[in-house]
Parts: sequence; structure tokens; C-alpha cells
Amino acid sequence: MTFKNYKHCAPIQVRFSDVDKLNHVNNAYYLTYLETARVQYFRQVFGNQVNWSETGFVIARSEINYKVPIYLNDDIHCFTTVEKLGNKSMTLQNAIVKKVGNELVECADGIIVLVAMDYTTHTKIPLPDLWRELISEFEGKNFFII
Repeated sequence: MTFKNYKHCAPIQVRFSDVDKLNHVNNAYYLTYLETARVQYFRQVFGNQVNWSETGFVIARSEINYKVPIYLNDDIHCFTTVEKLGNKSMTLQNAIVKKVGNELVECADGIIVLVAMDYTTHTKIPLPDLWRELISEFEGKNFFII
């Protein structure tokens, strides 16, 4: 499998506490891995151009498809891309992979839908044009609504 459609890849550290009695990473930690990659993605794409104490996102949907177990000593990375920008939401696609020799083996894929929020008023907001512009530039796609 190739991951050339993804512009962002974040290393993920598997912690001892992530592993359950079956010696693989417990399913609940996969969402944490997606969150870690998502934070790194937005840090890279937005830099310091967003005041995260005033605006940001809430998760409206999360979906994970588990494919291959992850173990404590696996070398894990999470790929992230923006699949779609709506008026007030965006859909992210993720792939969690592990390196096995020279190959990348997909362990899970995920979809996360985020809704833009004004944290001060606790209301949904339209995606700011700046966010749309920065994501479009990073992803090499035009996400502007015509």
C-alpha cells in the first residue's frame, strides 16, 4: 500500500500503558494516536495563526477500522490528510502504520469529522477563510466553496 496521498506523517510512541493483557495496543488508544497526529498536523499547517483558546474544533464523528495489531515495540506512524471541507466542518482521513522491514503495514484507518467552534460562545462557526486557505495550500487542493 502507498501513502502518497498523505502530506503529513507523525511518529507515534507506543507506551507500555497502551498495551493490554493480550500484549497488543488496546483499541481505545488508537483514538489517542489519531489525536496526537491531528494536533501535529494543525501545528504544522496553521502554525501560530489560530488562537486555540478562542476558536478550534470539536469531534462530531470518529470511525476506526482495525486491520493489524500494534505491539509495544512497533515503529508506528500516523498519516493525516483533509479529505473534505464543508461550511462548518471538515473530514480528516488517517492511516496508522507500522514499519516492518522496509514496508509500511497499515494497522488501522480512521475518519474524523471536526466541527469549527467558537469556544467563547460555545457555538458552531463557519470555517474561517484563513483555515481553508492554509489547508488548501498544504494539501495542494482547492477547498474553497464556490
